[in-house]
Amino acid sequence: MSSVTVTKDNKASVNESRVSKPTIELATLAEWKAKATPLFQEHYEEIALRKDLMELKPNWPLYEAMNDNNGLFVYLAMQDNVCIGYSLNLVSYHLHYADLKYCTNDVLFIKKEFRGSRIGLKIMKVTEEHAKAEGCTIMLWHAKENTALDKLLPRLNYGVQDIMYSKEL
Repeated sequence: MSSVTVTKDNKASVNESRVSKPTIELATLAEWKAKATPLFQEHYEEIALRKDLMELKPNWPLYEAMNDNNGLFVYLAMQDNVCIGYSLNLVSYHLHYADLKYCTNDVLFIKKEFRGSRIGLKIMKVTEEHAKAEGCTIMLWHAKENTALDKLLPRLNYGVQDIMYSKEL
């Protein structure tokens, strides 16, 4: 991205090395699908532990039904009109605690080359703020064990809510 600097004496210089900063944008489900789909395979390769059981195949009708019932929201991390990450979140009332409206992150992903740039923290903060504005009183994130997110969440004042185990049947 180029930038132009004009001095007091009306001299202009062009800086070709200026790199645009990533932005966080609220998106529709259709925008997420269109802009983030190129990242899905990379995300899947990184986090799917049992690829023999877990085929990458988003359940678009279910996402659309949740979207139609105002049950989800999504943010995109963008740089130069290219999606570099996303946070898709589900909003619901708890089945056991009927008065508890909560938000759970379904998928959080930032391309590896952008991690450490604080864009992940920014998308998480915007997600929290949106959930709070929706009336949610709890935000839930899930993390794979021993990952950067697993180590980050306690530093952001998150505590363990449940521990989930899995077994092939």
